[in-house]
Amino acid sequence: MKIEIGNRDYNVVVVKTEEDRVKGLQGVEDLKDSEGMLFVFDKPQTVGFWMKDTLIPLDIIYINDNGEVLSVYHGEPLNEDIAKEDDVKYVLEVNINSGIEPGDDLEIDDNDQELQILGSDGTPQMTVGVNSRLFSRKNTVTLIKMAKRADLHQEDKYYKALGKKVFKYLDTQDTNKKEYVTQ
Repeated sequence: MKIEIGNRDYNVVVVKTEEDRVKGLQGVEDLKDSEGMLFVFDKPQTVGFWMKDTLIPLDIIYINDNGEVLSVYHGEPLNEDIAKEDDVKYVLEVNINSGIEPGDDLEIDDNDQELQILGSDGTPQMTVGVNSRLFSRKNTVTLIKMAKRADLHQEDKYYKALGKKVFKYLDTQDTNKKEYVTQ
């Protein structure tokens, strides 16, 4: 994912699971100046990071829910001191001496974000990229039936009908009134 912070652009790996948070950049021997790791928490909270088993010096940047840098901790390799901060939504790890300072703003490139598809009970069922195309259940059933028919008969007319239907659904998505589209 691309982000901008402190007048610098970074390509970051986004970390959301507890297992990946624990590992972080441990064992990494080299990190380009334009790369980093962004830890995302479900809600603002108190978090602590340390450098145990981390081989490179890092800036550990604590960021609140508004995208504002709260503090920057300069982490030295293999250090077991814990740097804590309250009200943290994001933590960014980049090479040390990044120049990022408290008060700088984090901007996330929304084109790389993900969407969660929720089930009827409100729990996430799957995650897709923001630029993905989704069809309704009804349209998906129709497309599957048409694809099965085309596969069964192996005739151009069935493949053409399937293609026309897909493009019709895509055109409908592209031309829907704004009130039918949310971001």
